[in-house]
Amino acid sequence: MDPSLIAGIAGLITAIGGTVTAIIGTRSKVKLDDIAQLQRKLDEAEEDLETERAERAAELARARAEHNAHIDELQARHDRELSRHQGRIDALLEQLTECDRQLNRLDRLVIAMRAYIGRLSRAVLDYGGVVPERPSELD
Repeated sequence: MDPSLIAGIAGLITAIGGTVTAIIGTRSKVKLDDIAQLQRKLDEAEEDLETERAERAAELARARAEHNAHIDELQARHDRELSRHQGRIDALLEQLTECDRQLNRLDRLVIAMRAYIGRLSRAVLDYGGVVPERPSELD
C-alpha cells in the first residue's frame, strides 16, 4: 500500500474526527449555556419566592394587627402565589435535570469517539502510515 495513500486516509480520519469532536463540543457548550440560563432563572424564581413570602407575611401581620376581616382572603392569595412560584421552581428544576442528562449522554459519546479515533490511529501506525498531529480542538 502506498504510504501517501495511508497518510491521506489517516488525515481524512483525523479531520473527520476533529469535525465530529468540534460539533459535539459546540453542542456541549450550548447545553452548558442552557444549564447556566436555567440556573439563573431558578435563582430568580427562588428570590421571587422569598420576596413574595416576605411581602405576604408583612401583609398578614398588618391584617392581624388591625383585626382585618380579610385575613382568610390574604392567606388564600398568599397560598396561590406560593403555589405558582413553587410550580415554576419545580419546572425549572426538571429542565435543569433534563439538561444534565443530555450533557452526560454527549460526554459518553465524546469519550467513545476519542477511543475510536485512537484505535484508528494505532491501526494506521501498524500499517506503517503516519498519523497527523492532533487538532487543538481535541485537547
